[in-house]
Amino acid sequence: MTAKRKMKIILVLLSASATVVNCQTECKDTEWRCDRSRCIPKKWMCDGDPDCSDGTDEVIANCPTSPDEASAKVCRFTEFKCGNGNCIPKPWKCDGSDDCQDNSDEVDCSTGCSAKEFQCQSNQQCIAGRWRCNGFKDCEDGSDEVNCTVTTTPVPPHMFKCQSGISIPKKWVCDGESDCSDGSDEKDCDPESLRIRNVTASPRPSICRENEFQCGSYCVLKTWVCDGTKDCMNGEDEANCTECPSHQFQCADKKQCIPRHKRCNLNNDCMDGSDEVGCPSVPPEVSSQCNLTTHFMCKRGSCIERRVLCDGRNNCGDWEDETEEVYGINECERNNGGCTHSCVDTREDHYCTCDSGYRLVGRYTCEDVDECVEIPGSCSQKCTNTIGGYHCSCQPGYERDPGNYTRCKAASGEAYLLFSHRYDIRSLRLRDRDMTSIVTNARGATALDYMYSSHEIVWSNNKDNEIVRANLTTPDIREVLVTGERVSADGLAVDWIHNHIYYTDTGNFKIRMLSWDARWSKTIVNEKLGQPRAIVVSPFDGYVFWTDWGSEPKIERVGLDGADRTAIIREPHVFWPNGITMDHSNNHIYWCDGKLNTISRANLDGSQIEVILFSPSFLRLPYSITVFEDTLYWTDWSQLALYSADKFTGEDIKNISTGHLLESPRVVHVFHEYRQPAGENVCESHLCSHFCIRTPAGVPMCTCPDGLVLSSRDSLTCLDYDLEDNDLYDIISTEMPNEIAENQPERPINPQRDDNNELIPTTLEHTGPLPGEPHIGMILGVFLGSTVVLALGVLVFVAWWKTRQGVVKRIRFDNPVYKKTTDEEMDGGGYIIGQKDLLYNPTDFQYTEGPDVCMREDDNAPLTPKT
Repeated sequence: MTAKRKMKIILVLLSASATVVNCQTECKDTEWRCDRSRCIPKKWMCDGDPDCSDGTDEVIANCPTSPDEASAKVCRFTEFKCGNGNCIPKPWKCDGSDDCQDNSDEVDCSTGCSAKEFQCQSNQQCIAGRWRCNGFKDCEDGSDEVNCTVTTTPVPPHMFKCQSGISIPKKWVCDGESDCSDGSDEKDCDPESLRIRNVTASPRPSICRENEFQCGSYCVLKTWVCDGTKDCMNGEDEANCTECPSHQFQCADKKQCIPRHKRCNLNNDCMDGSDEVGCPSVPPEVSSQCNLTTHFMCKRGSCIERRVLCDGRNNCGDWEDETEEVYGINECERNNGGCTHSCVDTREDHYCTCDSGYRLVGRYTCEDVDECVEIPGSCSQKCTNTIGGYHCSCQPGYERDPGNYTRCKAASGEAYLLFSHRYDIRSLRLRDRDMTSIVTNARGATALDYMYSSHEIVWSNNKDNEIVRANLTTPDIREVLVTGERVSADGLAVDWIHNHIYYTDTGNFKIRMLSWDARWSKTIVNEKLGQPRAIVVSPFDGYVFWTDWGSEPKIERVGLDGADRTAIIREPHVFWPNGITMDHSNNHIYWCDGKLNTISRANLDGSQIEVILFSPSFLRLPYSITVFEDTLYWTDWSQLALYSADKFTGEDIKNISTGHLLESPRVVHVFHEYRQPAGENVCESHLCSHFCIRTPAGVPMCTCPDGLVLSSRDSLTCLDYDLEDNDLYDIISTEMPNEIAENQPERPINPQRDDNNELIPTTLEHTGPLPGEPHIGMILGVFLGSTVVLALGVLVFVAWWKTRQGVVKRIRFDNPVYKKTTDEEMDGGGYIIGQKDLLYNPTDFQYTEGPDVCMREDDNAPLTPKT
């Protein structure tokens, strides 16, 4: 080989090498190269979550901090230092999860109880000290009722002790409603005392409407009676059913209906077992056949795995599995079968597969999967798609879980569950399930919510038809916000940004808004409401959402002022919607349905509806639901328990309530600062006289309580409206800010009236025309202006018409042959042809200067004339 030829080869190799180097992706200073085609942010390196396909971003040699430097790492005062040098938020210590990855955060965890609490023996759970020896097993192991001595504790004068051992307020005795679990508070009641208290000895009238059926303390629609599904806790809606619908099966005792598909399902769905009588015998099991996808059927009848084909062994017995006719040609040996990633050879042909994070498009090509869009729940909160994968991050205040980097945990604060109970409102600490009573003597407490910034709790007392508020530090000091005979709030939500309270007034069939100081109230919805129940507010989006389980079940939303009402979810996605909650980290709503036995999720506009969990066992009669981090929590009417499950998959169902519950918990909320995140209050600088709300467009708007209207002059002031006389008087309220009142003109506040309460006309002197009197100058001005406009319009029309009739577009060019024109009057020569008749084929054109453009051989460029 000559030296010149060797030099050419070297130059070619160097050129190819340079080409390869130049093809590498250039990364920024803040990025790190995974391989030749990918760059990732440097902050993703050594975070415990492999972002490169080969995992090189988590190799110790590539980490900016060595193990020796990690041991010397200093944690912040809000963090706990693990044994391996990592730092985690202090609230994560002793939470039952190995967040350090060496379990050092779960060592020396003492669950000492306070002086007012009792510690259970088996699980070290803390319960209220007054629950010790009260006749109920509040500890799971019942240790709070062991070694109890019979002592006589004096009952306070204002309390009544039930035969079961619990105490209730004396005012609940003989009120016509059993408050003791044994009913002893309604026994031996004096008829005279009942008469004085306006309570009859006969049972109270039904709390349900004419189209409803009463199930104990709640109602269901009559159309649900004898439909084959037990909607009442004790199944009384399916008892004594003499006739069943055509789609139901009637049990032999003529007292029960069941869905027809449950007939002969090997389960006794009828109480008498008649649904399994006369059923055909189960056919014998059919022997499994050879799966030709994974196995090969030999001619002799044996079934062998495909992986042993052409392995040099006689697996079929006649060497059939070793012939080329059987196994075929291996197409993957040539150019990888044309596959982008992996090629799998088969007997008949071959097929392509893709690596994780890719999908097969067509037969050969693999493309990236956007997990952030196509796979809900890939990340707890923020998701960034990458080529062949994705990266998770968290909202402010959260940090990624070291045990699962796709999940986020709150970095501060202690999370509790607040739930209404039979006799009180309780809290359950999620970290160790420490349960205590925070509001006592709260019989009838149903809906509740809170204001985290002030540690105040608001709840509805449906026994006394009240909405009450108290501070969690002094729960015995209570303030009644709303009261009335027909006030019954099944749902209640606090707008923590604008300081308003929204509630479903089921007694009056309204959705109402209440100011935080309870001075003003406004009805935002009062038409076409069936059975409104739960309600949730999103102050940042400017909407209120509520469930309605009436004859037309649906989930609706409306603006914070009652505008833009829309039913966003209808049948078949809802049938008996009860609880509803909002996940502020992902802008999703979740709801539970007692008829469908489901928990579902959707966007705030009702799109992308997805069933998260279906379970007739754990969702038999779900009532309320809440969400925190990656977990759903809900209550069930029919069970004495609180449940939790994964909010993305519905898996990992747990009974998180511990000890004894006297009654099924009702409404439940997670008490944590991140459930009410901080945000912009657009009303801070908007001086409304009464209510100020945020519209869905994000702008502030003033609105008025019932009975007042908004002034059209400043759109800030609410004015009195006399409904009787239909006259409007601008009364400047003493409650409005001084800045607004100073700018208002004085008006008569108390107009004079006669003996018949009719307005007395007031004589006023006018220097100008009276209201309604025509003004001559104004009339002449309008007439002259109209005349001028009409004349101009006529002139414009005439000019346009003449132009349209007289203009003909033309073009003139030289005649290269005859060098003369058809119009001798033209001095330049050339043809004159109408535009519609012209076929333009230029022969000579003067090009102007312009940018250089590369011409290809197939470009239709003009040829240079020969000289």
